[in-house]
Amino acid sequence: MKQKGSILHYLLLAAGFILIVIPLYLTVLSSFKGTNQITGDFFGLPAPFTTDNYQRLLSDGIGRYFLNSGFISVVSIVLITLFVPMAAFSIARNISRKKAFALMYSFLILGIFVPFQVIMIPITSMMTKLGLSNIGGLIILYLAYAVPQTLFLYVGYIKTAIPVELDEAAEIDGCGRFRMYFQIAFPLMKPMHATALIINALWIWNDFLLPLLILNKDSSNWTLPLFQYNYQGQYFSDYGPSFASYVVGIIVILIVYLIFQKNIISGMTAGSVK
Repeated sequence: MKQKGSILHYLLLAAGFILIVIPLYLTVLSSFKGTNQITGDFFGLPAPFTTDNYQRLLSDGIGRYFLNSGFISVVSIVLITLFVPMAAFSIARNISRKKAFALMYSFLILGIFVPFQVIMIPITSMMTKLGLSNIGGLIILYLAYAVPQTLFLYVGYIKTAIPVELDEAAEIDGCGRFRMYFQIAFPLMKPMHATALIINALWIWNDFLLPLLILNKDSSNWTLPLFQYNYQGQYFSDYGPSFASYVVGIIVILIVYLIFQKNIISGMTAGSVK
């Protein structure tokens, strides 16, 4: 049995290498090639090695769209990390005592089961009528759509990892609810903060559909995925700059993942327990 488990382990590692590492390697490699070399020798090393693709991206204004994506992602993550844990803490502490909190929790996590395609057209129409077809409106949508899954994870984590006795001890010491939350409970949620950050940052940074629906009218508001989509259409037969734009999009989220990866597994394990 142990030998079979080892074989399965190595097979999964090999599958992961083939499906993830090799495509990533080829993408980075192709970003330093000319289009003729990409089409002629896709798997070969760059000969000559060139940074012209990145220089063209800079001259075509990728910096603006990179900053747009960065601003939207950072503000959305800050708002999610500020408001969702606060709601989760209140629900976790009262869900077994007050029916209103149980109903609120059930209502909020129902969003997990609603396909985006069902509400795509009504959301687009509503945001247009409210004058929120802009970056601010997109951030509001990201905050709203992050609530169901993130709240579910936080409530599970708080119920299993932060005992009620801490609240009682803090109250005996004269600590108010807000002070107890921000000085004791909030720092103890660090693994879940890291997990929520990675999950939501991956989604928000790479999201294409919501920016397409909300921001596509004004090219100055485009995010990086929108720029990549339109850029690929503009240079349909010129693959080099397209591969370079993919590398730019990958590198930021990869750095964020490497920084917070140590806390992800513990947060996901504890947060998924009801």
